[in-house]
Amino acid sequence: MPVGCGMAVDANRVIAGGVLVFVEQEVFKKFLELKEKPLMIVGETGGFKKVKVTLTTYEGAVIITRGETELPENAILVKAKEISLGK
Repeated sequence: MPVGCGMAVDANRVIAGGVLVFVEQEVFKKFLELKEKPLMIVGETGGFKKVKVTLTTYEGAVIITRGETELPENAILVKAKEISLGK
């Protein structure tokens, strides 16, 4: 299970557009280190086969990694019931 403190927020539905960048977990962690309090969104995507994903933002882009991710203690955490990454 992801680890994180800070603030936990539940969101019912968020619709957003922009640049989506898929990266490996090592690269994702480097993006997290660039911010003092990174915003982290965790949830699942997919139809029949659910995949865990973690998202953060950087310079207007949404940075995404797949699988379990250890979250920093200073992260602002949003737990999404479902994440749609396009059609």
